[in-house]
Amino acid sequence: MSPQRYHSVILDEEACKGCTVCVTTCPAEAIRVRDGKARILAERCIDCGECIRRCPHHAKKARSDDFPSFAARSDGLPFDFRIALPAPSFYGQFPVKYSIPAIHAALLELGFDAVFPVAAATPAIAAASGMFLDRDRYPSLPRPLISSSCPTIIKLIQIRFPTLLGNIVPVVAPVELAGQLARRIVLDDISSGAIGGEREAGGLSAPQTVGCFFISPCPGKITETVAPMDSGNSSIDGVFAMKDVHLPVLQALSRGPSPMEGVLPSSPAEIAWGRAGGEAEATLREKRGRWIAVDGMDQCVKILESVENGEVSDIDFLELMACTGGCVGGALTAGNPAIARHTLEERERLFAQAPQAGDRVPSSDARACLHRDKYPARPALLLDQDYRKAMDMMERMEEIHASLPGLDCGCCGAPNCHALAEDIVRGTASRTDCVIILKEQYQELVEKGPDKNG
Repeated sequence: MSPQRYHSVILDEEACKGCTVCVTTCPAEAIRVRDGKARILAERCIDCGECIRRCPHHAKKARSDDFPSFAARSDGLPFDFRIALPAPSFYGQFPVKYSIPAIHAALLELGFDAVFPVAAATPAIAAASGMFLDRDRYPSLPRPLISSSCPTIIKLIQIRFPTLLGNIVPVVAPVELAGQLARRIVLDDISSGAIGGEREAGGLSAPQTVGCFFISPCPGKITETVAPMDSGNSSIDGVFAMKDVHLPVLQALSRGPSPMEGVLPSSPAEIAWGRAGGEAEATLREKRGRWIAVDGMDQCVKILESVENGEVSDIDFLELMACTGGCVGGALTAGNPAIARHTLEERERLFAQAPQAGDRVPSSDARACLHRDKYPARPALLLDQDYRKAMDMMERMEEIHASLPGLDCGCCGAPNCHALAEDIVRGTASRTDCVIILKEQYQELVEKGPDKNG
């Protein structure tokens, strides 16, 4: 499979019952039921994880690294030094009584050698994004500029709103920068002898001996670390689902690990990125500008339609999060999203009252925050490369759609009647897949009776 078509959302065919719940709730219309089993259309999938959240039979899963195996093994791993990179939303998964240093200490107890919070990289990302919001410096950039932090939203734009690709802020995701910074800090400490002194000389001199492991709230971020959309190399070496790490950390916390020193978030704005609105607040905190934060796929689609129609050109910055509530509502989180958001906000309030002291994160060159290439369009909705043929197919599709019942029930295995019409034109379905039409044809045969000449 090419990197552009890698997906972390996968189907367990044995568990699938062909119930069509995933078909009718997929925001990208990327699932069909054929021959009694769901089929994920790779060219349409945006790895939002909505099917994982919705499937009553747990037939949709995320492809991530096996955390129990990682925690159980003390040697034989390809990295001599392993860094945990928890997402900001991770801190919303645990009661406020457990401090952030305690959560980091629990991660160390589970087999990591160091912890570098993704939150520590967010100030550099916010500063870089804010730079592009300067209308005097970048007068030709379109408005609003759209956050690049959610890979699912970027894929949605690539497929459904390609005219808005130029609106995406050309800045890397926080986790990518966090991996670069974490590796730099560790290698600097190794070269200075601050760590690794007990190991063989030179045993930790090469970058590949330091592994960065992201703790992700969603499958979209897993896909982006394995197969970056710009076809480059990611700074992340492995990804664990947040729900797989949650219980082991909670058990370690109950044993009372000692609080640790090290890299910690330095302000409430940094951990606020785990909830909807947090990134926009941080990006425009010291700048004049108007912003809108939108969460949930349905609302994100609606606001992107408004952007495409030129209805929000007076807005400077648009934060779009595919999951309801932001990353705290990711499909791979462990807790209730509303409670997790409340917990994160409570941590922000406590943080503002008593900031936590940790190691200072080295300043990052603005060039390290810039995205390497422009995001390409993904023509998944293209009927045909030939314009005339595509127009003919479009006309046929509209004719077929007009002849269908219009119930959008999903019983045919497609998400709605319009999608079924498209599938028929593409040759992957037939009119009789519609149960209403099939019933009408059967009724006609019954009323006509047997052929007496037969």
